[in-house]
Formats: sequence, structure tokens, C-alpha cells
Amino acid sequence: MKRQRVLSFLSLRVLWDTPHLVFLTAMLLCGALAGSCTGLRSGHSEGALLEQLAGQMVAQAQVGDGAVGVLAGKALVGALGWQAAAILCGMLRGHSLWLSGLCAARGFLLAFSAGAFLSTMQWEGLLLALVTGGVSAIVTVPCLILTASACFLAGQEAPRRHGGYWYALARYRGAVLLCTAMALGGGLVRVPMLFLAARLGL
Repeated sequence: MKRQRVLSFLSLRVLWDTPHLVFLTAMLLCGALAGSCTGLRSGHSEGALLEQLAGQMVAQAQVGDGAVGVLAGKALVGALGWQAAAILCGMLRGHSLWLSGLCAARGFLLAFSAGAFLSTMQWEGLLLALVTGGVSAIVTVPCLILTASACFLAGQEAPRRHGGYWYALARYRGAVLLCTAMALGGGLVRVPMLFLAARLGL
């Protein structure tokens, strides 16, 4: 039957029906709430520094075509780093705590940057945060949550032997590989977005 409907659509259906996905999503939203409040407050006190950082970020895209490789490399490392962190957190003792903290940290950083730029540069800052990271996050954040959910389940199901976690994670390898590939693609979206920000003069 088409290899069990392509391994139940690369194990995504299995992950979607678990409470772990809801829990990790809630942790990300809690982190985002804390990040937005902190970012709005810090934007008042660190306004000059944030404007300088925003200028440096956009200036990288104004160098020209030579900057594409550097920007793409940074974007790929960032996207792959979050995916790798989820996989490593799943193999640690207390994996549920580490994975929930990772999702909360991701939400915090995204919301913090948006809140800080909004507080400092008003709507122009919010547009800058959206263009430089928000559009990419539409893809990378769901990929991180699904990967973290797979690692959460693998940590629970791992047999009590050496390499048991990797054996359990292999059940969800299709979902993890698909999410990693999509996260890398979502990370690359940052490159044209930075060039767009430079062209708009943000």
C-alpha cells in the first residue's frame, strides 16, 4: 500500500496526534510572551544600540553579490543549529525540560527582537524584524516544534541500552529529515529578505 502511505507521510501524522506538540507549542508561546514584554521595555533603554545593530545587519546586504555567500552561510548555520539543538536535547536526561526550554528560548528571541525594534524604531522597526527574521520563522519555527516533538517521543520510547535514543528516533527519521530540509530552506529566505530591507532603506 505505497509503503504504508510513505511511512504515514514521513511520520508527521504520528507527531501531530500527540499532546507533546501542544505542550511544546505552549512553551514557545510562553517564551514569546515573555520576550515581547522584555523587548518592549529594553527598547527604551537600549535604543541607540539596537539601531546600530539593525544598521549593521542591513549593511551586510548592501555590500553586493559577494555578501550572498556569507549571508546564506549564516542563515543555514542558524537554521541547522536549532534543529541540531533539538536532537541533542532529546538525548539528555530530563529531555522534556531541555526541549521545552529550547522552544521557549526560540519564542523568546523572536518576540524579543520584534518588541525591541518596535519600541525603538516604531513601525519601521517592526517591519525590519518581520523582513529580517519573521518571514523565515514562519517555516523554521513549526519545523523546530515538530522536530522537538519527535525527539520528545524518542526520549520516552528509547530502549534502556546504548544507542537506544537513536534507535527510537529512527522511527521519526522521515519527519526529522523533512523538517530539517524545510528549516534550511526557510533559513535561506532570510537572504533575499535582507536584500529587500537594504533596498527599502530600513
